[in-house]
Amino acid sequence: MDADTSNQSSTAGRVLIVDDERGIRELFSLIFANALPGVIIDVASNGAEAVELFRQHRHGVLTMDLNMPVMDGLTAFYEISRMCENHSLAMPSVVFCTGYAPPDAIRKIVRGPGQHLLLSKPVKSEVLVEAIQSRL
Repeated sequence: MDADTSNQSSTAGRVLIVDDERGIRELFSLIFANALPGVIIDVASNGAEAVELFRQHRHGVLTMDLNMPVMDGLTAFYEISRMCENHSLAMPSVVFCTGYAPPDAIRKIVRGPGQHLLLSKPVKSEVLVEAIQSRL
């Protein structure tokens, strides 16, 4: 596939679920499919897959686990941010979902103007849907 993001149009109605736990990916996919009809849902099992899928599809919103093998969520966030900056693309909103205490770097990212958000697992489906819906 073409990795040149400068020739692709943005897809605001597209959500990328990034989590190394298959059950979480399947659950979030089911929740979004039922609550957000018409939204395209992609899934990635680690940050490296997320970066590549974002390069191909330029999602409007990402749900991102933090602790994953291959590439963690914070590193993937920085890679996607750098890609957006290098190609003059809008940075997607990122809803970080984690069951662990987040590092200070994540706390700084979510303290900004409200584009990004941090949710603790387990998360109620209504809270998750509202977080995604308000950022699409």
